[in-house]
Amino acid sequence: MLHTRLLIFSFLFFLLSCASKPEVAFKTYEGEIFGTYYRIQVGDASRDYQAQMDSVFALINAASNSYVKESEVSDFNAKGKLTQPSATFREMLDSCRKFHRQSEGYFEPTLYPLLKAWGFSFEERERMDSLKVADLIKFLGFESKLLVLDSGYFASQPGVQLDITGLGEGYAIDKLAEVLDRAGVEHYLVELGGEMKGKGRNPQGEPWTIGIEDPAQASLGISNSILTKVVLDKLALSSSGNYRKFYVDEQGNRRPHILDPRTGFPVAHSMVSVSVLAPSATQADALATAFMAMGPEQAKVLAESLPGVDALFVLAEKDSLRMEFTSGFPREQR
Repeated sequence: MLHTRLLIFSFLFFLLSCASKPEVAFKTYEGEIFGTYYRIQVGDASRDYQAQMDSVFALINAASNSYVKESEVSDFNAKGKLTQPSATFREMLDSCRKFHRQSEGYFEPTLYPLLKAWGFSFEERERMDSLKVADLIKFLGFESKLLVLDSGYFASQPGVQLDITGLGEGYAIDKLAEVLDRAGVEHYLVELGGEMKGKGRNPQGEPWTIGIEDPAQASLGISNSILTKVVLDKLALSSSGNYRKFYVDEQGNRRPHILDPRTGFPVAHSMVSVSVLAPSATQADALATAFMAMGPEQAKVLAESLPGVDALFVLAEKDSLRMEFTSGFPREQR
């Protein structure tokens, strides 16, 4: 996703005993993609997976990158329709529909016109007020404003535009993990822009143990303080926060980059960040976005109702931060 991510640090703990390590040789793939970084640690040094990984990146970029003029989503946004969509675009839109419904509409891919107007895209920020928001919010509605036919996708009216990057990084992680799973790789950690999915063990033979950043320390520029740790084995972790990316408008209002699709305005609740654990990185990514939009009370109820999903919510109080956990989220702290 393009909005600011919480930094998530991977803590690879060394064995403190003479226990034998697994005879697994790891290879690391690193680079830049989608305006962020990727780092993939693979417990199979005998084969080179770079070409397959590059193919995954190319397909997703061509389908969903709204900052690439020739992409399919850019074509839809320019013309109001996309005929003969690729299998990747269809699969991503199917995921958008699934998580739009699962999140009770808070994961909203038709927010793009409002995101641009508020200045949370590469376009220059417009002067926003209730009239301007009312003029743009009429283009929102993934179920009602997007017509899905066998021949393609069609906007129900001019002005409807899509931003599907809200699950793009998670989707890419799942597709990369699929490549490794099909090859029979038993140990890996796929990280993209701070989101990740793990399986098996790390190079030291220990579980993939991930530290979740403390937003209060991060806002002070301290990047090595953690709130809690989680183990990723066939699990994905995605975090979203509003404490890094925001601006103060002409009236002195703090405007975080997360928009509430029900109002069209930046959120004003007390939640500073959320970290979501789920079996699928696509689901974790989409729900992290949705939970930040809906606020802590509703998000916690929804997370508890979803099988395999857990979340950590960080809430701002007067002079401190408070953590709330769903029932299954790990609570180990430093």
